[in-house]
Amino acid sequence: MTANDQRHPLDNVIAKASTPDLLIPDELSSLIQAFISTEDTSRSKAYLALAAICQAVRSSSPAAKSEVATEKLATTFAPYVDSRLRETKEAAISAGVTFLTALFQVDWQSASVIFQRDGVLDNITDFVELSQDVSVRQNIAHLLGQACGYKSSFSIIPSQLISWLETQSRQTDDVALRAAAGVALIKLSKATATDAEEAKPQLSSKVDEELVIAMKKMVLDEKNPSLLDAVEGLAYLSTDTSMKETLSEDSMFLRKLFSLAPGRKSPPSSSFTRTLTYGILVIIANLCSYRPQLTEEQSQIEKLKHLTKPETGKSRVVKADNPLDDNEHVKQRARRVVDAGALAVFPAAMSETDSLGTKLIAGKALLSIVDDKDNRGKVLQNGGARVLLSIIKALLLARSKGPSLSCEPNYLDSTDLEPIQALAKLAITSSPIQVFGPDIGVIYDAIRPLSFMLQHSSSRLLQRFEAMMALTNLSSHSAEVASRVAKADGLLSKVEILLLEDHTLVRRAAMELICNLITGSDDVFERYGGGKDYNEAIKSRIQILAALSDVEDLPTRLAASGALATVASAPSACQSLINLQKERGRILSVITQLIDPTALTPEEHPEDADDFTTDVGLTHRGVICARSLFIGVEDMKARRTLAQDAKRVGLMQALVNIIKDPKMRSNEAVLGPAMETVILPQPSISISTAHIRFESRLYILPGYNYFLLYCTMAPSKKAGKKVAAAPKKSGGQTKVAKADWKEGFKKKQVGVSDMTLLTTISNESINENLQKRWTNGEIYTYIGAVLISVNPFRDLGIYNDDTLQKYKGKNRLEVPPHVFGIAESSYYNMNAYHENQCVIISGESGAGKTEAAKRIMQYIAAVSGGQDSSIQEIKDMVLATNPLLESFGCAKTLRNNNSSRHGKYLEIMFNDRGEPVGARITNYLLEKGRVVGQIENERNFHIFYQFTKGASDEQRESFGLQGPEAYAYTSLSNCLEVQDIDDVKDYHDTIKAMQVIGLSLEEQNEIFKMLAIILWLGNVQFEEADDGNSRIADTSVTDFVAYLMEVEPALVQKALTSRIMETTRGGRRGSIYDVPLNPAQAGSGRDALAKAIYNNLFEWIVSRINVSMKTRGSHAQIIGILDIFGFEIFEDNSFEQLCINYVNEKLQQIFIELTLKTEQEEYVREQIKWTPIKYFNNKIVCDLIEERRPPGIFAALNDACATAHADPAAADNSFVQRTAMLSSNPHFEARGAQFLVRHYAGDVMYNVAGMTDKNKDTLIKDLLDLIAGSSDTFLQQLFPDRPDPNSKKRPPTAGDRIKQSAGALVENLMKAQPSYIRTIKPNQNRSPSEYDTKAILHQIKYLGLQENIRVRRAGFAYRNTFEKMVERFYLLSPNTSYAGEYTWSGDSKSGCEQILKDTGIAKEEWQMGVTKAFIKNPETLFALETMRDRYWHNMAARIQRAFRNYMRYKHECARRIQRFWKNNKEGIVYAQVRDYGHQILAGRKERRRFSLISYRRFMGDYLDINGKSALGEELAAACGLGKDNVTFSGRIQLLVSKLGRSSKPSPRYLIVTEKAAHIVIMTAKDGRVHYTLERKIPLVTIKSVSLSNLRDDWIVLNVNASEEGDPVFSTYFKTELVTHLLQLTQASINVIIGPTIEYAKKKDKRQTIKFIRDETVTKDDIYKSHTVHAPTGESANSVSRPPAKRKAGVVRPITQGKLLRAGGPSATETSYPASAWEVGCGACADCKANTCPPSTPTSNTVPRNPPAPPRQAAPPPPPPPSKPETPMYRAKFPFEGQEGELSLKKDEVVELVEKDDNGWWLVKKDGVEGWAPNNYLELVPPKAVPAHAPPPPPRTRPVPTPGPKVTSAAVTANPSAKPVAVFPGMAAANGSAAPWKKSAPASLEASPSNSRPSSAIGLKPPPLVSTKPKPVIPAKPGAPVVAPKPGAVKGAAKPPVPSAPRPAPSTSSRPGTVVKPPTAPGQTDLAALLAKRAQRPSDD
Repeated sequence: MTANDQRHPLDNVIAKASTPDLLIPDELSSLIQAFISTEDTSRSKAYLALAAICQAVRSSSPAAKSEVATEKLATTFAPYVDSRLRETKEAAISAGVTFLTALFQVDWQSASVIFQRDGVLDNITDFVELSQDVSVRQNIAHLLGQACGYKSSFSIIPSQLISWLETQSRQTDDVALRAAAGVALIKLSKATATDAEEAKPQLSSKVDEELVIAMKKMVLDEKNPSLLDAVEGLAYLSTDTSMKETLSEDSMFLRKLFSLAPGRKSPPSSSFTRTLTYGILVIIANLCSYRPQLTEEQSQIEKLKHLTKPETGKSRVVKADNPLDDNEHVKQRARRVVDAGALAVFPAAMSETDSLGTKLIAGKALLSIVDDKDNRGKVLQNGGARVLLSIIKALLLARSKGPSLSCEPNYLDSTDLEPIQALAKLAITSSPIQVFGPDIGVIYDAIRPLSFMLQHSSSRLLQRFEAMMALTNLSSHSAEVASRVAKADGLLSKVEILLLEDHTLVRRAAMELICNLITGSDDVFERYGGGKDYNEAIKSRIQILAALSDVEDLPTRLAASGALATVASAPSACQSLINLQKERGRILSVITQLIDPTALTPEEHPEDADDFTTDVGLTHRGVICARSLFIGVEDMKARRTLAQDAKRVGLMQALVNIIKDPKMRSNEAVLGPAMETVILPQPSISISTAHIRFESRLYILPGYNYFLLYCTMAPSKKAGKKVAAAPKKSGGQTKVAKADWKEGFKKKQVGVSDMTLLTTISNESINENLQKRWTNGEIYTYIGAVLISVNPFRDLGIYNDDTLQKYKGKNRLEVPPHVFGIAESSYYNMNAYHENQCVIISGESGAGKTEAAKRIMQYIAAVSGGQDSSIQEIKDMVLATNPLLESFGCAKTLRNNNSSRHGKYLEIMFNDRGEPVGARITNYLLEKGRVVGQIENERNFHIFYQFTKGASDEQRESFGLQGPEAYAYTSLSNCLEVQDIDDVKDYHDTIKAMQVIGLSLEEQNEIFKMLAIILWLGNVQFEEADDGNSRIADTSVTDFVAYLMEVEPALVQKALTSRIMETTRGGRRGSIYDVPLNPAQAGSGRDALAKAIYNNLFEWIVSRINVSMKTRGSHAQIIGILDIFGFEIFEDNSFEQLCINYVNEKLQQIFIELTLKTEQEEYVREQIKWTPIKYFNNKIVCDLIEERRPPGIFAALNDACATAHADPAAADNSFVQRTAMLSSNPHFEARGAQFLVRHYAGDVMYNVAGMTDKNKDTLIKDLLDLIAGSSDTFLQQLFPDRPDPNSKKRPPTAGDRIKQSAGALVENLMKAQPSYIRTIKPNQNRSPSEYDTKAILHQIKYLGLQENIRVRRAGFAYRNTFEKMVERFYLLSPNTSYAGEYTWSGDSKSGCEQILKDTGIAKEEWQMGVTKAFIKNPETLFALETMRDRYWHNMAARIQRAFRNYMRYKHECARRIQRFWKNNKEGIVYAQVRDYGHQILAGRKERRRFSLISYRRFMGDYLDINGKSALGEELAAACGLGKDNVTFSGRIQLLVSKLGRSSKPSPRYLIVTEKAAHIVIMTAKDGRVHYTLERKIPLVTIKSVSLSNLRDDWIVLNVNASEEGDPVFSTYFKTELVTHLLQLTQASINVIIGPTIEYAKKKDKRQTIKFIRDETVTKDDIYKSHTVHAPTGESANSVSRPPAKRKAGVVRPITQGKLLRAGGPSATETSYPASAWEVGCGACADCKANTCPPSTPTSNTVPRNPPAPPRQAAPPPPPPPSKPETPMYRAKFPFEGQEGELSLKKDEVVELVEKDDNGWWLVKKDGVEGWAPNNYLELVPPKAVPAHAPPPPPRTRPVPTPGPKVTSAAVTANPSAKPVAVFPGMAAANGSAAPWKKSAPASLEASPSNSRPSSAIGLKPPPLVSTKPKPVIPAKPGAPVVAPKPGAVKGAAKPPVPSAPRPAPSTSSRPGTVVKPPTAPGQTDLAALLAKRAQRPSDD
């Protein structure tokens, strides 16, 4: 066959494709037919030819006339398509359809023209109706799918074809056809959705859901042939938001979908895999895509587009954003996609395809994924950064103009920035190494695209910000990377432009990038002034840095100041700063603001300087800038001028503040430059690292830590500033107290925190002080012990746990004013004085009373302690009452969003340990009228809105519940929402509080049922019937009310619309009438029923809370917290306001009684000197309201109700008449139907109308009967008391009850010690910034704050009876107590006076009354309490000290006993195990020498597995030991057989437990060590153990028949191992010893190991080819060596614990044991007379004699030595001292007083003390103290001849010496003497430096004086010069010989002994050390 015959038919078409006109019809026909071919080669060539033809036609036509090319292509192909579609044969039709489908894919314009030609769709429609050919129907579905993607085509598709597609998408016979039809329908649905006005009606969402299910099934089916269609359909469907949720929630589907993508190691890709991968990436991108972020301009364009669309009869509605498309839902979808494995698709996709479209969609998907920070780490782990770099590289290559990457930023499209933005987000996430890996080239590759995104013209602000952040992170990697970033084209200019951007974050990112580039790049450093040349451009850039150092944003300031500090060291930058300062004068101010903004002078202080945040980084940068600025000015005159400018703006003061700051003491990086900067302008000051000289004074600086700047000193006459002399006052010289520099560190106080300190006492000055503090966020102020609180109407963050802990255990003067301080004071006083406490909180409504009560409860619950569960339960319940009672008892009013509409008094009971054991709440006057009506913009109680908004579906179903707008009681005031209240959240808090309180679900359900009854009662409306009576407007409402109340509906209607009246005659019952009610009367009855139910429900809740919080056990004290309604003045004031204001009057009366009236009366009674204060007593107002004789307002109301009880109007008129008799009271004024009461808080006008009816507060009998007939037991329980109709006693009225409650409250409060919180409301608008001076002055006046201050200043803060004072403080006086016992014999008054005198309290601070002692200031009381606490602390410390001494002595004795016993006991146990091993071997095996040494012990666990060592834990984990104890563990060499080779030993670990032996192998993988259990051998399977008879270490465990054979291994501890195995198995294992060892290599294969004696083996043994060579060992009969004899030790006396004095317990004086060289012989008469010289230590060259025999009797102990003398020191050099120092002459002797570690000692000479350098002094050797001789030596040893007298100064201390044995007979473990006990050979060369001949130290110069924080003057000019090195001076004169002789040198000294170096200058010499040690107490 020829080559032409092999040529493909389409090759000619491809060759002519560039000139389509040359194609003949046959060639075009063959092209069309090729698309139905089943061969991939033919179809590929056909697509290639078609694409070439279309491209050629379009390239030949101008771009502006594309329709010409379209028409030409359509004309070329249309005849061939039409002819085939008109055929009846399936093959022809299929050819036409497939070609048209391919043409849509290649050139959709021409395909769309052909698709619209007449007859095309008709032929297709006819065919699908007639033909059943499956392949053709599939091709038609694919064609329709392609056509549906284009508007011109899908708009003409007939409905028959759409119906056919829907039918085919539901059939299940042909999956491929179903998939193709589904894709077509999906495309059609999406197309019609975007153009709904002109296209066919949209398909239903149900169709989409069905298609999704079908497509997912196709994906899950591995054998599905239409996988591509399914993925394509899902890619289109995934653009819908609801479909995104559906797909992302199916994790199994997602995992299957992502697994379809080819892996990295898959075979070469095909078109199928490439298309499939693209579809999967599209799905990922759609699922993770966020809602487009439109700019403001784009948003306006979208609105205009919407407005231009024609209206279609309906009102234009703007489409709302789908909530499923918000960021949170998208994040959740992305996380689900990532969790399903989507990230593995991206690397595979990049290796599969080179398609730019695929790469771009991958980049878009990754951008959406990494937008969530939580996903970025996972993306990095899956190679996301490299994937993005490959995408970007392909992108740049495609957009470049040539083969290289010569691409400009604006060549990229806006969509091309998405992968770059994703890369930027990753680059921000972590360090460059973690993001890009260690390859520096990859980091370089990332710079260019990030630079392109930054400079791109269409990049958004966010993209520029992220690009700069990423480049900042990259530039921090290294200087090379920073240089590369700086060299990117145009980048630096763009960043400098962005420095001027208004957006804070963008400006910050630009500044941080510039800062990094200045630090890392030399070019940028020079650009900003780092070079030598100066120009205006540099000055402009420096000016920008300085300006950005002065902005509000802290990170921007840090970056800008950092850059400024970096370049400021360069001359040109420094010159720029100086020029800018001269021109603009702001540079020094900016630097000052960096260091310390508070130091700026007023004229330089900007308005927003107080808002700037101080930071140590800013301080450091500012100091560096200032230092560089001064260093840059070399001319001293110019430097002084600059210093004057710096002082003017406050820079010098800022530096001084920094140096003074204790926080900076350890920060030498700031402190050093700051000091240097201050000193630079001073010509007389020089600085070094160690010394700073001021004038003639030397300040010694250890580092920079203790520097006190010259600015803190008074200026000298020479250098000080000249000021005008102050005129002298008459009477002598004025003394000025020295200022305390620590005051500068206190927080700046605004106003005064205690207003008793006000200079002027007036209402205006009080208001001014409160305003200052309130404006500054200080809302609390004291008046003595009274706390004033001004509501801030904002969250100040002052109630957190940190703040709470600051007040714990502190008195109120130690901490700023706070409600926690009041709570701490009450709690402390309760515990300390065992008295009940109460906190009374008063003030207007909205002033913050409820909040204060909550905070007190919070504090007490936090600090009251108690670990018992019941105590914690009480705490939780107390805190839970807040949200519960707020919901039911608080409401939104015009003045307050959370106004308390009831009063409560919470009493918390505590046991004697201060732990809460119970609580009780008393309720006062609920404003129940609010239930049925509120004024405009107020609300009902919170619970109604919480319940209607937050109720569950079950509750809504049960109670017919609707929203609050549906009920009259909640909606008529037109206030359903409140800005700061979240009703749904509060409802859940209420439910939680109910659960904490202990309300059961049944009880909760009943409570909410009552609320539903009330709500539905409010919706019962009445209308007037024809007869004028009322009737129910809608009976369905009353029927539902009856259902809830569980009564008959007719009874409800009757009770609400009629009333039963009963007449009486002569005390007898008369007739009963059923009287109908008019609508007004019926409405009143309805409201009365609703109010009664709610009021009784609230009282039931309070009583139920009290049941839950009842006391657990007995209680000792109580703390009460009163949170009650504030004083109220409204436009319409009625009975409720009268009751509320009456209770407030009573509280004010208590305050007056306790703080003013009682205070003054007590002073008079106790005969205390004091000045009376006038005040207003409001008792007259209380009497006006509550008195019965003469009758007050409440009495008049009761009388009116009794005389005219039937008619409310008549009763009101009767009350008006009765008020006439009250007009004599000056605080009452009657005004017709109104009356005025002048309360302490202001005048209030009350309306009489309805007041008597509210006072009666009774429910009519009909409604009570209705409730009694209810089947609901809970409802009946709410109304337990029913009035007796036969009783003649008048039931109590509401006025009576409030009087009774107020009286009981006052009685309870008077029993407790009160604390007061007076709350003030700053404005009526709840504004956090408005301060209404007029309103606050009114509150200050009626609260009596001015009088309170006057009383407080004139009175006494504390008083108590003499008995209690003595009981409390008798411990503080030695005259009244001894060792905690009361010893005073006089009366209590004299004892109290004695205590106050002995404690040193000034007489004017206290006075003695008749029965009480009075203390003026609380500070005095706090001082007494502090002294008392300190007394107990000291006593406890003394007891603890004695007990610790006793325990130390006891423990030391026990340790010695235990140490001795342990050493012997453990040795015995180990020796027994070792002897058992000898018995096992039975003389059959030669032994190793080291096995027989005396200290060999069988320890067992040599790997310390039981000890939990690191290796032991890993081995235990590998073996799975758990808690099993390890008997033996060690390393072994296991014989391992190799295939085809001889066995070789291999290292293993052997672990033996009580159950099994484990063999563990160690392997290394990926650089990590792993331990694996290789074999586990149960001990029961070991039959015998085999060993050889030679000295080798091999052993075999003969186990029962095992596939693995017997383990053969070598171990040093073979005997020990066999011993333990026999002990663990009760000796059931046989021990076989012989010349050979036989073992099972495998189950049925036996092997023998021979053992040969070989003396050539030097160590251990050698194994080779089943033969072991071993040398001769110890005899088989050998046993362990006997233990070595121990050296006799010296008994060391017990020095731990100061129970025994040295020399015996009877010694009267403290003495110290004599030194070894001070002990005499003890045998001669001189010793007894204390005149015998001490014996000389013997040399170690004397041969050791055998130990002496035991003595028959011990000699008596020597008497204690005498007390040592005071150490004396001699001056080695003359020293001229300054003030505070002691001048010394050479050889002058002084007494040592104190040693300081800084090198200066306090010495005394002739009674004068002073400081002297310690290295100028040497110890004077003490006189020899005659010591008693030790016991006589043994007779076998000659007594050594006493040598010459030796003093302590001539003894060499051995620094390596260790303590000797404690007990006789105990020595080192090996039985030999420890090496450090061997005495060193004495020689001439080894003598100490201070005992050398005088010629050795002849003219040694004085050493350097050590540093100390005291001013001294250096040595005089005549002092010796400091030598460079210490040592002998050549040619120096010989000094006198020292008096102390050297010890006799050893006779066996040998040459070469190392000479000990002399003491270095500045160090303490040896004699001083010895003297210091001699002075140390014996227990140290």
